[in-house]
Amino acid sequence: MTQKTTRRPVKSPTRAPAYSLYGESPEFGQSIFSNAESILVRSNNLTSNIDLHVHLDLYQFVYISEGRSTLISPGGKYNFGTNSLVMIPPNIEHGFYSYIETKTFGHVITISDAYFDRLAQRGVLASDLVKYITIIEQLDRGRNPEVFTAIERVIYEHNSEHYPFILAREAAVLSFIVEFLRIVAERNVLQFGVKTSDIGDLSGKSKIEILSQLIDRYYKTEKNVQFYADRMNMSISNLNKISVKATGKTLHSNIKARNLEQARSYLANTNLSVKEISFSLGYDDAAYFTRFFTTNTGLSPIAFRRLSVRATREGEHVLPLDPA
Repeated sequence: MTQKTTRRPVKSPTRAPAYSLYGESPEFGQSIFSNAESILVRSNNLTSNIDLHVHLDLYQFVYISEGRSTLISPGGKYNFGTNSLVMIPPNIEHGFYSYIETKTFGHVITISDAYFDRLAQRGVLASDLVKYITIIEQLDRGRNPEVFTAIERVIYEHNSEHYPFILAREAAVLSFIVEFLRIVAERNVLQFGVKTSDIGDLSGKSKIEILSQLIDRYYKTEKNVQFYADRMNMSISNLNKISVKATGKTLHSNIKARNLEQARSYLANTNLSVKEISFSLGYDDAAYFTRFFTTNTGLSPIAFRRLSVRATREGEHVLPLDPA
């Protein structure tokens, strides 16, 4: 099994088309947890080339069970074939070159970056592991059965409507991410002689876990960064450094993101009014909450709910993988 990583993120995303999870605004895409479909359905069996483009808020995993393709990025071209798994992070320019004479089968798993942000915030993963395009080749069912099981489970749950399917999908995706990270860490040990904890500096891991727990507990009532700094007996500056190192975001941004995440969930999954949601999240002024949500998502709460309802009615397969 081999792994290749390109460390050249796109410098100017505006030069290439940018897509979100289901073709709505990037913020709407972030509210949808994940998607999974076969290559046959999503990209016409990889029989046509896909031009360079960018996903603003998505992690995309392309699993090839049979066939071959070539990934194109500013960092170079990478050929991959049967039993390969490719991970493409947000904001990385990429495209695919296809081979008409070769039938390619597999699946595409797409996950919102908001979910990865939460994992990083909890200290679950080293953020450096998911910053760059990663290609894992020659996956072996005998050596890595858990990976194949995880992929198959993700596909099954995303095609199932059995209650509680939303929870089942989240569990399947989390299991898949765990197995992906294990393989990446294992490959780094074999190739570079380093452990996962050495790939990114995780010296602040325990602190970021504590901070995440505090945010989860108090984000509805405490939105001032000073509260968290006081609880951890640290300066705001030092706490921000730990937050940025582990998650790529400041403490204030993480608190705000947690509130937005819960607001999206309420709007998409409950019948609570905007005023009720506002109060439940600790905002005494519903008008202020509406401005906060609109400023940070580009959609009013009502508009977001309408889009969410429409997406649910139409199903989760609104756009192909990479529209022309």
